[in-house]
Amino acid sequence: MTHAKSLIAMSVIFVTAGSVVAAAPSLPLHRAGLWQQTMTQDGTPNPNATSQICYDPASEVKISAMGDQFSSKNCPTKQIVHNSDGSWTMSGTCTFQQGWKTASRATLTGDFGTEITTTIDATTTGAPAPAMNGAHHTVLVQTWLGPCKPGQRGGDITTEDGSKMNMLDESPNGGAPQN
Repeated sequence: MTHAKSLIAMSVIFVTAGSVVAAAPSLPLHRAGLWQQTMTQDGTPNPNATSQICYDPASEVKISAMGDQFSSKNCPTKQIVHNSDGSWTMSGTCTFQQGWKTASRATLTGDFGTEITTTIDATTTGAPAPAMNGAHHTVLVQTWLGPCKPGQRGGDITTEDGSKMNMLDESPNGGAPQN
């Protein structure tokens, strides 16, 4: 996974998980175990954006705290609503160190035990990679696969190309993933 792609993926995870959990402690955590995450952007499946993440309650609380720290620093305007149908809606604007901005609205649906679908509509300006700029529709589907694999610990991510990292070992400011 390239540095830019991992920054985007980590930002989505941190902002989504951290903002919601920090603002609404009653939001259910992922079911402990291995989750597959697949991302589609602007209607096109991205083979480089499929990963597996090992969650346990302790690591998810830490990841959420990191996300809240990242979100508080970069996303001063945000709104989080728990909808009557059980879904969650978040909206806000984030500004990043390089001066680029993203205004987004995300909706989370699912039971958090077997599947979570996050739909994000975002508009980015001033990003260093031109393809990141403009309006984008992203769908992130997370599906529970079962227990984490032997040797995995909470926060471990394995990408489709075999790269591995642990989100607890990464800085929310964008440390490079480790292979």
